[in-house]
Amino acid sequence: MKKIVILLYCVFAFDSLLYGQSELVIKDSLLYTHTDLSTTKIISVLSLIDTGSSLCVIDSIFAKDSMEINIMDDEKVLVNTKTNLLSTCIVDSVKFCGKVYRKVYCIVANLRETFQEYAPDFIIGADILRDRPLKFNRSSMIIEPVKKRKREGTVLKWESSDAYSSIPVGYMVFETKIQGENACFVFDTGSRNNKLPNNIHMEPSGLLQKESADINHQLATQQLRLYKNVKFQIGKQIFTLDFLEGKKEYGLLGLDFLGGHSFILNYGEKTLEILPF
Repeated sequence: MKKIVILLYCVFAFDSLLYGQSELVIKDSLLYTHTDLSTTKIISVLSLIDTGSSLCVIDSIFAKDSMEINIMDDEKVLVNTKTNLLSTCIVDSVKFCGKVYRKVYCIVANLRETFQEYAPDFIIGADILRDRPLKFNRSSMIIEPVKKRKREGTVLKWESSDAYSSIPVGYMVFETKIQGENACFVFDTGSRNNKLPNNIHMEPSGLLQKESADINHQLATQQLRLYKNVKFQIGKQIFTLDFLEGKKEYGLLGLDFLGGHSFILNYGEKTLEILPF
């Protein structure tokens, strides 16, 4: 009997490790979770979850001073433009949702200077998020891997950004129409604002002072055109959102696009499943 109990305990422990959970933290309309980073030491940090980043990103000051990481200035990568080259590094391990990812290749950026008070020390990018289907449960505030199951929510299918020359690698692209004009949006959990593509022409509802930043532009307050109650369709689903004017050929859909719903992100099947309340 004791052997059976021990065996069951071991199976349960292995299953918990394989299908581990992470706490979900939402602040400033962005998703965060605690991750353990390891090099010469192990440090737990509150990390931003960013579907708009194809790779993980680490703050340059945190990488040097806290993690004592060797930054590879001779190995740079292009980030979101054809000219913006950023250094890279290897983080020995990143523990996320009960799984340890070894030798994680990361972009190194001065996040603290760029995003100021909103800057995370670490960003979890699509290279880790695509590893397995993940459920972001806003009721229990838990992130957890999901096994194969019967779908119960609204499933939106996205296209790979590889087919679009104007959209960076690794983005989740939704095709739609706004007032009869074709438009592409990317679901970017690293964006606090919804933004229209620059090819959509409509009358604004007014002007709004809004803070904005990205990895290429430092945080600043801008006066932007506001478009309220814009209707658009993805698949058979019709959505109504407020947007700010955008500067790029593709628009951005932030977290509020989901209307407070829990959701499942499945890179393998290229689906975003919006779960019922």
